[in-house]
Amino acid sequence: MALTSFARTFSRAVLKDLVERGLVIEDAVRARLGDTRSAPEPEPVPDTVPLCAKLDASYRGEPEASAMSDEEIAARIASGADPFATDLHGRPHRRMSSPLIREMSMALRLLALTPTQDAFEHVCTAGVVTTLVIPQRRDRELGWRALKEMLHAFRKASASGGIAMSWPETPVYGGDATERNQARKQSEFAEAVETAISKGAPVWALVSHADDMPDIGRMVSGATWHVPPLTREMIVEILRVTHSITGDLAEDAVLDRLPADAALAGLHPALVDHAMTADTTLRVAERLAGLAARADVRPDLTLDDIALPARVRSSLDRLLADLRAWQSGSLDWSEVSGSMFLSGPPGNGKTLLASALAGSARVPLITTSYADCQRHGHQGDFLRALSDKVAETMSRAPAVLLIDELDSFLVRSNVTQNSSYNIGVVNGLLEHLSRLNDAPGVIVIGAANNRHLIDPAILRPGRFDMHCEIGPPDQAGIIRILSGSLDHPDRFDLAAHARQLSGCSGATVAAIIRDAKARARQDSRPLDDRHLVAAIAEVTSDRSDEDLWRIAIHEAGHVVVNWRLTGALPTRVRITPEGGEVHDTPRSIETAASARIRIAALLAGRAAERVLLKGPSSGAADDLAQATRVAFDLRHSWGLDGGSLLAVPPSLIGSMLPGTELGDALDRILREEADFADSVVRETSNLIEALAKRLVRMREMERDEIEAFFRDHFDHTRAGSPSSDLR
Repeated sequence: MALTSFARTFSRAVLKDLVERGLVIEDAVRARLGDTRSAPEPEPVPDTVPLCAKLDASYRGEPEASAMSDEEIAARIASGADPFATDLHGRPHRRMSSPLIREMSMALRLLALTPTQDAFEHVCTAGVVTTLVIPQRRDRELGWRALKEMLHAFRKASASGGIAMSWPETPVYGGDATERNQARKQSEFAEAVETAISKGAPVWALVSHADDMPDIGRMVSGATWHVPPLTREMIVEILRVTHSITGDLAEDAVLDRLPADAALAGLHPALVDHAMTADTTLRVAERLAGLAARADVRPDLTLDDIALPARVRSSLDRLLADLRAWQSGSLDWSEVSGSMFLSGPPGNGKTLLASALAGSARVPLITTSYADCQRHGHQGDFLRALSDKVAETMSRAPAVLLIDELDSFLVRSNVTQNSSYNIGVVNGLLEHLSRLNDAPGVIVIGAANNRHLIDPAILRPGRFDMHCEIGPPDQAGIIRILSGSLDHPDRFDLAAHARQLSGCSGATVAAIIRDAKARARQDSRPLDDRHLVAAIAEVTSDRSDEDLWRIAIHEAGHVVVNWRLTGALPTRVRITPEGGEVHDTPRSIETAASARIRIAALLAGRAAERVLLKGPSSGAADDLAQATRVAFDLRHSWGLDGGSLLAVPPSLIGSMLPGTELGDALDRILREEADFADSVVRETSNLIEALAKRLVRMREMERDEIEAFFRDHFDHTRAGSPSSDLR
């Protein structure tokens, strides 16, 4: 936010007064300690001297540059000196050991909100309540600590400039860094606001969010202002009074060296203080630029560097396009779906995707997780750590915030020993997600391995608008990973390797590549196909042809039986190093008949092994677990079995052992559907075996390939058309 003519003129008087106050304090400290090494000659107490006289006494003289040629000026600037900040005698500014930099920066940030004298006088008028939003806790603490000196400077500059100002009351939400109790903090802030309002003085209430203002404050608040961050222009104004004896400086050269406003906004106040200890304006700017470069968390990785499913990449491209449209001013942020939830097994690039999204957008990436917040301590510390990350993201917008381990924010209705703790942190997360949804330029990415563990309120639209499952890359994705990691990908049979690696996570593929390169280094030879084959064999070599055929029969059984009963085909079926998997979309609404069909389809892999391979294997363990859960829901969650309507908690599944009434009831359902699956397998055995052969050869089949298979084979098998009426 740029400073207007009024704000700039008034702020210079304020900053110079703050410098004078700092000098007086330093002189007093030296005198008390008996240190006269650098003390100046005694001067009148500043309070008894007019501001203009003080300024004339401390900031005077023609710039040294006025007596220099352009070449001499350029040479001095190139050396890091500023000939505009020193006078004709070459005298520099007086160095201060502890300049009031934070007070100066907060004063400038507040004055940027008052473009005219009338605007400033209005917020300083008795009875006027102004809400000042400062998201970051550290900035509110800075404001809280800077208020006294800053307001003294405001009052003196106002008096000298004929500006009307009443001393404001300044309640600060969470200003005390030692406050740990959230409820008490809110109560104390509300009480402070009520007390300030009752005095009839102007009120400047510093809050983290507009919603922090208590009801009585919102009723009388005349305006809600978002305090801008520190900018390059503000740094220049500070340097005029801290690093120049003339009030001038080589402004163009300083601006050329300063980092961008967005980078400055991300610097911790202590780093700004550190930069200000440099001895010239130019060296301050260079130090700030160096600190900003080291603090830059914009990833170099982009979406083009990672393998993503087409539908996920399409969603991300739309989000990037909307972000750019918002940045150009052609789209309101309320029209942007700026949040995405990523789920899927570990090692498949959820965190990498968030980094690549930030890299493609060229914006900062801020990351946090349940574990990261929890390590800070008890619930209050957890919530504070989360709040700080949210505030940092909002202050650095446009930015991407990654919240990992969402599956640790458990369903609040689950009764456990830590229920009260869990309820508190989930409620805190929900509050922050609502705020983030309203924050312009903030993209929120949530990630979890187990979606079903997450409290449903977290995942609703408005908190996470888009939901994407990130599973292992398909063969095309594996080829992209391999080709992007190998120096000469044309020398390798990437398609064959991708088939071998089908179902492997992205992290596994990356580890295999590292292993292959290590083998090449050990051989003191360039990486070739033999090294890659050997590395892949470490992951896949323990599988016999018999096991491969069993896996293929099992997965083909799932696909064919489900198609025969519902007409639906999966989006993907593949053989993986751990076994096999079928990707489909479960029904959102179940009837008694559809639930029975779902159980039969879940047991179809086991049925295919039993009918076609003369017995099942241990590979059906997960199928049995899922089928048991559906059977339980059929009877005890959905009330679809024609019996009791009593809902039974899912936690009781573990107690339904064979021989118990509930256990035997579920077992009867499972056996009935297992027998039904056996009969469908016998009817479609030719189709199952044909699909299994194709799967052994291809290792992975996408939806279009599965559809093509059924078109080619339907007329050449004994299988009938899809139908659920087969019982």
